[in-house]
Amino acid sequence: MKFILLLIGMGLTTSSFANQQLRKDSLFSELSKAKEDSNKALILLNIGYLYERNKPDSAIYYYTACNELSKKLNFTVGQLRYIACYTELLDLQNKFDESLALNWQGLELAKKTHNNKRIAGVYNNIAATYFHLRDYEKCVEYYIISKKMYEDLNDEKHLAVLYSNLAQVYAAMQQKNGLAYEYGIKAINISRRRNDDYTLEEALVNTSNVLISLKRYDSALLLLEQTIDLAKKLEDKISQINALITMNEIDLTIGNYAQVQTNTNEMRQLANAIGNKDGIAQAMYYQSKYQFHKKDFVAARTFADSSLNIARGNKLNNIIGKAYLLLSDIELATGNQYGYYRNRQLSDSMQEVILSDKILKNTEEFEVKYSLDKKQSEINNLNNQQKIQRLTLKQRRTTIIALAMSIVIIAFAGLLFFRNIQQKKKLLLVDATLKQQRILELETEKQLSATQSILQGQEEERKRLAKDLHDGLGGILSSTKYAFNNMKTNLIITPESAAAFDRSMAMLDKSITELRRVSHNMMPEALLKFGLDTALKDYCNSINQNGAVQLSYQSFELNDEAIATDKASVIYRIVQELINNILKHANAHNALVQLIWKNGSLSITVEDDGAGFDASILQANNGIGYLNLQNRVTYLNGTMDVQTAAGKGTSVNIEIPNINA
Repeated sequence: MKFILLLIGMGLTTSSFANQQLRKDSLFSELSKAKEDSNKALILLNIGYLYERNKPDSAIYYYTACNELSKKLNFTVGQLRYIACYTELLDLQNKFDESLALNWQGLELAKKTHNNKRIAGVYNNIAATYFHLRDYEKCVEYYIISKKMYEDLNDEKHLAVLYSNLAQVYAAMQQKNGLAYEYGIKAINISRRRNDDYTLEEALVNTSNVLISLKRYDSALLLLEQTIDLAKKLEDKISQINALITMNEIDLTIGNYAQVQTNTNEMRQLANAIGNKDGIAQAMYYQSKYQFHKKDFVAARTFADSSLNIARGNKLNNIIGKAYLLLSDIELATGNQYGYYRNRQLSDSMQEVILSDKILKNTEEFEVKYSLDKKQSEINNLNNQQKIQRLTLKQRRTTIIALAMSIVIIAFAGLLFFRNIQQKKKLLLVDATLKQQRILELETEKQLSATQSILQGQEEERKRLAKDLHDGLGGILSSTKYAFNNMKTNLIITPESAAAFDRSMAMLDKSITELRRVSHNMMPEALLKFGLDTALKDYCNSINQNGAVQLSYQSFELNDEAIATDKASVIYRIVQELINNILKHANAHNALVQLIWKNGSLSITVEDDGAGFDASILQANNGIGYLNLQNRVTYLNGTMDVQTAAGKGTSVNIEIPNINA
C-alpha cells in the first residue's frame, strides 16, 4: 500500500535472503567510501530499507541518519524519501498519528518544490496510513487526489501502483466491488504494457481477491495462476505460497480436491526450501483436508496433528484454530464424540483469542483515530477563539481608526501644500535616477555585446587555428615523416648516423603528437562530433592519465541536444579554465567536476581538496584567467560563487539559467 515506487531501482526483492545479504554488503562497502553528499544520503536510506522488516530499530537509525544529512545538504529529495520510508515503518508499528503528522510535514516540503510528482507521492502515503486506520473514505479521498495528479502527468509508472491500491481499498469497502475490479484491471493492463513485474504481481493478487468476493472463482484462479508464474520468474517463493493458499481455499469451495492435492505438494516443497513455518503448517493442514475428503481418517489425523504442532511452536494462532476445527470433524467422522467436543472447544477458544487480538488491535486503531479527531477538535476550538479575538481587535481598531481619521482630515489641509512641493522634488529626482539607470543599462548591454563578440571571435579563431594546425602543419609534418622513412630504406648510413636519424624521427613524432594535443585543446573534436558531455569526460580522463590529480567527472540528466554549439564551447572553456587553475595552483590530490541539468538550467560544480586561498583577493585580482572566466559566465547570463579558505580546498559553483533558450 505504501508509496514503494520511491525505492524502485534499489535492487530489493523479497525472494532471496542471500541476494539481500549481498546487497547489504555492497551498500556498506559503498558507505565506507562515500563523501558527505546526496549519494551517501541515498545509501543510508537503502540500508535502512533492508533492515525495515526484521530489524526496525536499525532501520530507524539509518533512516534518521539519511534525514539529518539531507537537511544539512538541503537535499529535498532525500528528506522526502526519508519521510516515505519512515512513515511506512510507523504504519507497520501501528503508530498512525506519528505517521500522519510526518506525512503532513512531507506534503508542505513537497509543495515547496513545485514538483507535482513528489506532491502526488505524499498524498499516496497519507492515503495508505488512512487505509491502515480503516478510514476508507479519507483513504479514497487522498488516493483520488494523487490519481488526478498522476493522470495529468501521464505517469503510468505510478498510476499502476495507485490503481492497484484503489482496487484493494474498494474491495475492503465491500459495497464497491465493481469499482475495485475496474481499477484492478487498469493496474494489470498498465503493468503488463510497461513490463513492470513487481507492480503486476501486486495487482494480480488484489484483483483476484476482488473476484473471489464477487464469487467469480474461475477468473480468480486464472489470475492466481498468472501470479504464481510471475512469482517464479521473480524467485519470490513467499508470493507463490500465498497464491497457492488462496487457490486451495477456492478449490475447497468449488469441490476441486484433486487440484488441492497438487497445490499442497507444490506449497510444501516451496515452504521447505526456504524454511517458512507458516507455509509448512498450511501445507499439512490442506493435506489433511484432502485425506479427510478421501475418507482416509488416519492420514488426515496425522497431517492435522503435524500442522497443529508446527503452528503451536511458531504461535500461528489462525492455523491452530483451523487445525483444531479439522480434528473435531475427523473425530466426529470416526465416531469419537468426546474427541469431537474437546477439539471443538479448543477451536472455539482459539477463535476467542484471535477475536480478542482483533478487538485489541481495533481498539488501538480507534484510540489513534479518536486522538487525531480530538486534536482536530482542539485545533478548531483554538481557531474559534482566535476568530473571537480577531473580531474584538477589529472593533477596537475601527474606533481608533475613526479617531485617527478625524485628526488626519484636520492635518491633511495643512500638509497638502507641503506634500505638493515634495512630490515635485521627488519626480525630478526619479526622472534623473531613471535616466542614470538607463545609461548604466546601455553601458552594460554594450559591455555584454563586446564580450559576446570577443568570445565568439576567440572561438572562431581557435577553430581556424586548430584546423590550420591539424590539416596544414600536421599534414606537412606527417608527409615529412613518410619521406624520411622512405629515404632511410634507400640510404646506406653508418650506425652512428642511423642512431642520429632515429632520434630525429622520434623528435618529429613528438612534434606531431604535441601539435595534435595543441590542436585538440584549441577545439576538441569530441565537442563538435559527440557533444559537451563526451568532450568533458574525455578531457577529464586525459587529466587522470597524466596522474597530476585524481579527477572525478559526474553528469546528471545532461541534454547535449538542447545546448547550442556556441554555448557548449563556452561551458567547455569554463570547466577547462577551472581545471587548469587546480593543476597550476591548488596542489590538490583529488578533484570533482559535476554538471547537473534540471528544468532547462545547468549547474556546474568544480571542487578540489587543495591548498585553497583567500577569496577576498578575487575582488582585487585583475588576472586574465579570472576575468576570462567571469566574462564567459556573464556571457551565459550565469552566476558564479567561489567558496574557499587557506588549507580547506576550493569549491566553485556556477548556475546558468535557461541554457536551452
